[in-house]
Amino acid sequence: MIGTGTYAAIAIMLAGGILLPAAICIWWLVTRKERFTTVLTGAVIWFVFAVLLEHIPIAILFRREAPWGDLFLNNAAVYAVTGALLAGIFEETGRYLAFRIILKKRTNRETSISYGIGHGGFEAMFLLGMSGIQNLLYASMIKAGTFQGVIDQAAAAGADVSALEKLPEQIAGLTPLMGCMSTFERATAILFHIGASVLVFYAVRHSKTWLYPLAILLHALMDVPAALYQQGILNLYATEAILALYAIVVFVIIYRSIYRKMEADSVEAEAVTGP
Repeated sequence: MIGTGTYAAIAIMLAGGILLPAAICIWWLVTRKERFTTVLTGAVIWFVFAVLLEHIPIAILFRREAPWGDLFLNNAAVYAVTGALLAGIFEETGRYLAFRIILKKRTNRETSISYGIGHGGFEAMFLLGMSGIQNLLYASMIKAGTFQGVIDQAAAAGADVSALEKLPEQIAGLTPLMGCMSTFERATAILFHIGASVLVFYAVRHSKTWLYPLAILLHALMDVPAALYQQGILNLYATEAILALYAIVVFVIIYRSIYRKMEADSVEAEAVTGP
């Protein structure tokens, strides 16, 4: 059941979730002489705002037992819009506060990319990297014949084992193509987070506050396809294609219109002030 294709898929996921963001981080820090603490700030802020704080309203709104549970869980539009807006509000607010407070003394434009690498890179490690590690453990247990014992123990404890019973088939169904798709999606997501970081950095450093809600909107739109996939409206391939295209377009527009503008402004300022 668990063949070489499964292990190849997991290896690709681990490379995309751990090695890729690590390589991007090292390359950027070495070539631009940037500070690792800026990258670390991006990683910590993502974890605090996206994993810890954002899940408070998610746990409240998307609770099936609540009177409003049916509205948020079974209405595709409400589910997609609410989930996307929560992601946008919490992550972009964290980004905004990081540049406004924690990194307020770091004014060079490279700071925005360093933060974006930390934010998007750690997200990739947390989501794809951890998923790869879990899948590797499950695959090893299934192949060794010990996974059934886990199911039996959970059933004996009174837990719902329906999800566990489906895992062997899901793990066996992993293909190298799926691993490549997941890696490509995470790579483009990192690009998006770099672009969003440049946008919010510019908003803070140049007092253009209206760009902050724009970042929230752009982020929310990024999460809509994934929410529609979870509701069964989009298939996996369409979802991945839309996400990748959207992330690349947003990054290119922000890079060309804002990051390059910051470079031009810096050169102009140096020309006026002199050496």
